[in-house]
Amino acid sequence: MKLFERKQHSINLTAAGEVYRHGIATGLNRIAAGALSAQNIQESDTVTILSPSSVSHLVLVRFYAELRLALGRDVEVRILTENYDGLEDCRIGDDVDIIIFYHDDVDTPNDWVTLFKEEINAVCSPDFASAHAKTLSRPVSKWGKFPFLRIARSPRGWATWHDWFESLGYPIPRPQFISIDDYFLLLELAVEGQGLALGWRHFIERHLKEKKLVSVRDSFVKCNRSCFARLTRRGRRQPRAGICLDTLATLISPPPEINSSGLLN
Repeated sequence: MKLFERKQHSINLTAAGEVYRHGIATGLNRIAAGALSAQNIQESDTVTILSPSSVSHLVLVRFYAELRLALGRDVEVRILTENYDGLEDCRIGDDVDIIIFYHDDVDTPNDWVTLFKEEINAVCSPDFASAHAKTLSRPVSKWGKFPFLRIARSPRGWATWHDWFESLGYPIPRPQFISIDDYFLLLELAVEGQGLALGWRHFIERHLKEKKLVSVRDSFVKCNRSCFARLTRRGRRQPRAGICLDTLATLISPPPEINSSGLLN
């Protein structure tokens, strides 16, 4: 097959040569496009977070847009949800960069980042609070006839109604507990006025802000347990996973605000 044709001082492609040239050019263009695509995929990082369902549904979802904005458009944030009590109970896959878990605030390693402290309060619907305003204004010992919503199986180490009662007193007679398997359902029942619920501050912030629930007492009871996050072995090799972790901590637990008088709010 003749590809070139010599004419005096020039060399030209034959018809077969033109076909060959076109094929070579097309192939090179495809190789270049493939290399560019591979580069884009490599630069488009994915940060994977493993989280308990309570944190992912009631906390992370509120900050997801801000997290994506902080990391940039080329970073995909993937949230995996599993039900586990503590770090020792969860199964960390090879694709996980950040693990979120609960643990006591005692002797925690330096690489654990505190997302929020466990703080609890009794909450109910505005209608329930209005209907029982007189009794709710009295000491907790007078609340014995109220229905108290509780998780049927509290995750190990989580605070319970008894932790709250230890700080504010026990109802007399012993209260009627209504056990619910799912915390999200429990909150919805509280919104519907079915009783008092134990609310974790960071879990119910949106409910309080939207006036779906109200706090029965002014202050939250602080516990000696927190929600932590840390990088996995894979995450420590990914700079953007570290940025993601720092951003999460800043978004969820921002520094205290200072009012016009220079005092902490």
